[in-house]
Amino acid sequence: MTKLRHRRCLSQRFCLLISTGSFTLGSCTVGPDYQRPQIQVPDAWHVAVVEGVTTETAAPGDWWTAFHDPTLVELIGLADQRNFDLRIAASSIRQARSEYGIAAANLYPQLSLEPEAGFSDGNAEPGVGLNNANNNGSDSAYQLTMDLAWEIDLWGRVQRSIESQEADLEAEIEAWRDILITIRAEVAASYIEIRSYQMQIDAVEDSIVSYQQTLTLVEQIHARGEADEIELAATEATLSQFIAQLPPLREAMAKAVNRLSSLIGEYPGGLEPRLAMTREVPRPPASIGVGIPADVIRRRPDVREAERRLAAASALIGVAEASLYPALQINGAGGFSSQQIAGLFDGSQLGGMVGIDFSWPIFTAGRLEAVVDLRNEQARQALLVLQSTMVDAVEDVENALVAHLESQIERATLKRTEDAYVRVMDFATDRFRQGVDSLGTLLVAERDLLAVRQVLAVADGQVAASAVLLYKALGGGWNVMTENTSGAQVVGDEERLTHDGEQS
Repeated sequence: MTKLRHRRCLSQRFCLLISTGSFTLGSCTVGPDYQRPQIQVPDAWHVAVVEGVTTETAAPGDWWTAFHDPTLVELIGLADQRNFDLRIAASSIRQARSEYGIAAANLYPQLSLEPEAGFSDGNAEPGVGLNNANNNGSDSAYQLTMDLAWEIDLWGRVQRSIESQEADLEAEIEAWRDILITIRAEVAASYIEIRSYQMQIDAVEDSIVSYQQTLTLVEQIHARGEADEIELAATEATLSQFIAQLPPLREAMAKAVNRLSSLIGEYPGGLEPRLAMTREVPRPPASIGVGIPADVIRRRPDVREAERRLAAASALIGVAEASLYPALQINGAGGFSSQQIAGLFDGSQLGGMVGIDFSWPIFTAGRLEAVVDLRNEQARQALLVLQSTMVDAVEDVENALVAHLESQIERATLKRTEDAYVRVMDFATDRFRQGVDSLGTLLVAERDLLAVRQVLAVADGQVAASAVLLYKALGGGWNVMTENTSGAQVVGDEERLTHDGEQS
């Protein structure tokens, strides 16, 4: 950032000014100079890239528009604007920015101004009032004093603290991006789940209507003595089974709608009119570009956040090491004092003092050294967290690839099964009418066809949901923001500061 670089230059100049000639610019700042670790990642995915998935390296971008569902796009826009987790993350960025400002302020002198005025009835004792020895019982006295405190950053303690706060700020930005990806994926997954439940409910209701008609037919046949009690009871039992499937499906759909309402920052109930009309499950795009593992590692915000946390932990080592060395602080106080306000700023009324405080923690029973050890271990832990996050990121994509591949295979198989059962149903109907097969054979064929259509509705949702899971695992979409996206402005401000700093 520009401010950080400017303050870093000032700090180094102050070090050069105060240090002896034996100190060089590089020796002013103790602690490790952070370098991004080079961690090996696989060259390719373990799961074979198959039809519907490519190694295209372009970022997914606004992947939700590829489902061509206006309602889904609208809901994600509402979540961007209203979701509470996203708004909390934006607030955390502003908090981290304030903490960065607090740390950076320590590079500069701290000045305080204290005006004071006192009045007496003329009976005050000399020296009483405003701590002024020149007050000889006069009716008034005035003072304007200024205090100075300035820690000279000899060993880079303040500098490293600023570096740590800057890295924490950048980590909060990446955390916000990770939440943005997660919220969008959860909105899409919930919406797809709702549409899948609607299709399942429609399939069950179609089955109920069909079996009610079949039951009527069986009752007529039974009345003529052409069907026995077993066939009648079997038809009634099958119809009851279909009816019993509706309550859990409706319950699950209601919970999914409530969850979606929560994701867009609304109380339950507001979305029901908007989603009342049944629609098909959104179709994912025919092809999804997954790139290579290195692309995902560079793009995923959780990996980027972990790397920034490591940078912050590394800088804190320098803060701890600087506490082992001498500290130098300039203190001063001065100002004007007068019995007449008109003469307050007269040069003869000016007085003050400047002093230098020098301290060196010679013996602390190992406390400061233990702090250094603590910071080193925290940095090692942060490195392990980064490595673990990278492994988890690759695992997420591998799992999502498997889920997307297998869900498509399952859906294609179920579609062929449905086509086969349609033919079975046609044959069974013809053979029943010709008197070749019994009614039981026809009922079994009808039951199997209706059952596979319900499972096919579930499979449609799984294919779409697996595509959403894959997009989320790839870390795509965080760079797509609008002015209504919660946190977009504060993130944009920080990105502009960083860009300006890189240009300077």
